[in-house]
Amino acid sequence: MNPNAAKPPAPPTFEQVLEQLDEIVRVLEAGDTTLEESLAKYEQGVTLLKCGYDQLRLAEQKILLLAGEDGDGKPVAKPFEHPDLDRANSRSRPPRKSEY
Repeated sequence: MNPNAAKPPAPPTFEQVLEQLDEIVRVLEAGDTTLEESLAKYEQGVTLLKCGYDQLRLAEQKILLLAGEDGDGKPVAKPFEHPDLDRANSRSRPPRKSEY
């Protein structure tokens, strides 16, 4: 493995997903795009939506795994580790420019 190889970009945060989805909606509602551009934006939006849902599902699982309180009365959470979700997250990537 080449240590100088570029690392894949990190998936967008949930907040970034929401911002990007909001921008896509604005562009589509403006109606200034061609059919092909609109379909590409729609496809990008679906990809972002799936990413956002995955992040929400992981957050929900973490909440469900609250294990009690530590000595200071703060909640203790066990990290949720699920091999299928870990694989899905490693495959997540922002859409290529050609996919816009």
